[in-house]
Amino acid sequence: MEINLMNEMIDYIENHLTEEISYRKLSKIVGMNEFLMQRVFFLVTGISIAEYIRKRRLSKALEEIQNTKETILDIAIKYQ
Repeated sequence: MEINLMNEMIDYIENHLTEEISYRKLSKIVGMNEFLMQRVFFLVTGISIAEYIRKRRLSKALEEIQNTKETILDIAIKYQ
């Protein structure tokens, strides 16, 4: 997988952390089927796409808890 495609996929994830992230859209971004995309992502990063999304959502939620006046419940709902 070309590094630019991986960057596009990560950019998509980062820009949609508060939404449902579609593996179908991700696979279209990188131009490969969903299964192969997931395998390549794992080989490159060492974690699954789902784990990456979960960790990014948790880190963004923590950042917002520390830096905003939003309630924890609102932030939890925002980041699913």
